[in-house]
Amino acid sequence: MMEWRLICDGPMAGPVNMATDRALLQACNEGISGPTFRIYGWAGTAVTLGYAQEEKGQINSELCQRLNIPISRRPTGGRAMAHQNELTYSLTVPIPHEQFPSSLKGAYAVVATAVEKSLQLLGVKNTPHAPRSTKKTEGKEKFRSPACFAHLNGHEVAVQGKKLTGGAQRRLKGAFLQQGSILLDCDREFTNSLFEFPDLQTRERNLEILREQTISLRELLGIEIPFELAAGVFKKGFSETFPGRWQEKGLSAREISLRDALVEDKGPGISRRVLDDAIK
Repeated sequence: MMEWRLICDGPMAGPVNMATDRALLQACNEGISGPTFRIYGWAGTAVTLGYAQEEKGQINSELCQRLNIPISRRPTGGRAMAHQNELTYSLTVPIPHEQFPSSLKGAYAVVATAVEKSLQLLGVKNTPHAPRSTKKTEGKEKFRSPACFAHLNGHEVAVQGKKLTGGAQRRLKGAFLQQGSILLDCDREFTNSLFEFPDLQTRERNLEILREQTISLRELLGIEIPFELAAGVFKKGFSETFPGRWQEKGLSAREISLRDALVEDKGPGISRRVLDDAIK
């Protein structure tokens, strides 16, 4: 029977969350750890950059510093995110693994199935993968928004044509990591204020896109979904999608050591080189 580790973390600081996921990926890539599903929250607002995304010209660093909002770099790709009221998960899996296709797209599709199942258990109906951008959206995206949730991708889940979940993946030789976010609620105006734009018109344009293209579980279901409830449902959805012997466990000694070292090296301008040195 397939062994799965479940890690349930409550709200944690942004740098610690990112360092934990990086440590899980490295340990799995080294063959030390097996498949792991981690659910976690955020201790206050945090900003994360995509692996290849530049911080300059993308993030309102001055405002983040003033509000004591940490900025971290994700080991996965995509664009910037302002993490607030959301459920976040990471899935770390050895390559190869019998429950996942070998291709990037195939793995995305299988994980999307687990996300959709979990959302349906919460009462969300009709959860197709995100549609292609409309001509109206394409015209607005000429300025290339720095925000992850201003863009719909084919492997993510959309409801009523609006983005409810985000996700990105990083693949190494011996393991892959997928990180995903589900909006429990959202404050679009505050989120928009954390990004940097060349002028007020562009800022307002991005806010309009966020209003048109994102939706939260509270808005969709008309009720507030507590983090603990969503976490329990996602545990069920993923364990049913990937059957096996699921056990709730913490980090190994090796993973704790890796995480702590990464947190110490972390800074607002953490470079991709630091991540590459940390994840071999």
